[in-house]
Amino acid sequence: MYRESKNMRAWRKGTGAGLLAGALLLGGCASNDESSGTQGASSSAPAASGTQSSAAEQPLLKVDWMNLPGLIQEHSYGQQVLESKFNIKLEKVYPISGNDFKQKQQLMVSTGDVPDVMIVMDPAELSKYAAQGLIAEVPVEMIEQYAPNTKKKLDQDAPQGWYYSNVGGKNYGLPTMYFNGQFHSKQVWRTDLLEKAGIAALPKTIDEMTQAFAALKKIGVYGMSSNGNSYYNQFPTIFGAFGIMPTQWSLKDGHVVNGATQPEAKAALAQLAEWHKAGYIEPEFVTGKDLGAKFNSGKFAYLDNALATATSEDDPSSLINAIHQVDPAGKIDFAELPTGPNGQSGGWAWGSAGNIWAFGKQLEKEPEKMQRILQIMDTIQNDEETWLALAWGEQGVHYDYVDPAVGAASGLNRIGVYTDMAKLQEAGIADPTNGATFWASQGNFELVEKYYNKDVLNIYKTGNKPMVDLFGKADLLPSSGKYWPDLIKLKTEAYVKIIMGQEPLSYFDAFVKEWNAKGGSQLEEEANALYSSLQNK
Repeated sequence: MYRESKNMRAWRKGTGAGLLAGALLLGGCASNDESSGTQGASSSAPAASGTQSSAAEQPLLKVDWMNLPGLIQEHSYGQQVLESKFNIKLEKVYPISGNDFKQKQQLMVSTGDVPDVMIVMDPAELSKYAAQGLIAEVPVEMIEQYAPNTKKKLDQDAPQGWYYSNVGGKNYGLPTMYFNGQFHSKQVWRTDLLEKAGIAALPKTIDEMTQAFAALKKIGVYGMSSNGNSYYNQFPTIFGAFGIMPTQWSLKDGHVVNGATQPEAKAALAQLAEWHKAGYIEPEFVTGKDLGAKFNSGKFAYLDNALATATSEDDPSSLINAIHQVDPAGKIDFAELPTGPNGQSGGWAWGSAGNIWAFGKQLEKEPEKMQRILQIMDTIQNDEETWLALAWGEQGVHYDYVDPAVGAASGLNRIGVYTDMAKLQEAGIADPTNGATFWASQGNFELVEKYYNKDVLNIYKTGNKPMVDLFGKADLLPSSGKYWPDLIKLKTEAYVKIIMGQEPLSYFDAFVKEWNAKGGSQLEEEANALYSSLQNK
């Protein structure tokens, strides 16, 4: 019999507040594509007091401010709070879904329509805009002067963000922080299948997984599958058990190397190839398709990429409820990250740095405007009352406490129509879980955690051993645009060939040579130069 942990029992009794909406690649704001509804936002806009007490006394500031992706409504609750609090006027808002945001932003700026301030979702895009002369340099000294609290928190909790905004040794924006990036995805086992196979305890090591897989095979169930078509999400927990994460840059003996080419990756591939040959890995893993459906139907027993909400029977969209639609007797439980032969374990995480707020080139001629926007962002991200009004809204209208008698310590619940993400975005509130606002991304980690659903947070923190790229994003190097797409394609295909036995393990050495010849050596040189340059600042 499987015993639930204390955290798990607490979770089952909890509500769905603060649930993670999904894995945000690089902290990209998750957004739905629902059509805008007819119900407007609340008209009340609390006048929160912030750390910049004189902001409202300053002259009216007119700003083109390209908000986070989301179907925000003109004159929304959030916009009213922002404008009244800081005596500014948003000339326009940008109701763009996350799926369309990158393309529409690129099209807009290519025609010369560059907002005063805009969110840029990826360092590669930032580099393009800087090279095209579309965005302004933002000296770090200016950030330190006008957004001192944010600068301090970035240095403390998300230093990789300074790699994101660095282009050619200059800083081009204000990095953001990504609270959920601290945590790797959770892993779950189909415990009902383990019980049928005679496995009495959740496997904790690679050896125990091998034993479990062998037993599962006898009842016609594969041990595991994975997204074999992904450059980063291809058997991440297994590579973590061997102490490496392919395509992440990391320090090794004082030198920056890429995990894809290291001996530890070869050792993990040997294990995976052995499992595949034994029939333990679902053979269609290479496509990366229908993983959820196959797991739900009991085709394989170990899932290496799940949310902390996976076991919540109170959440209609949870994994366990999806399983019950197929198999009412299905059961799952969270697993520890598997431990490898050297006692190592780890899971892929994006790290605590997020996107970048960039400023239009025109603001180089209006430094006072840039400085004031930095002050506003600093207040939003660090003043509790201001952040709460913009990230969560108004108590009793947009949210309430899970346990009113306990207050914030119990976490927050969306209420009324604002349990609908589309309605929430219309109201000018960007994200229901991560504490993001449309105009300054997330608050500092202390604020976000204070109001986070504690049961969900405990699940994420339990057994958390994230492996994070040294730079956060592996493709932010100067020559990444030239080499990276071909390199990740090479890596993905070579790994699949080795795992499936189409090539012997020795093929790994040929892969490394090809990787280096196709730009890997150049990127490694740039990675070391970038690391050294920012370490010396």
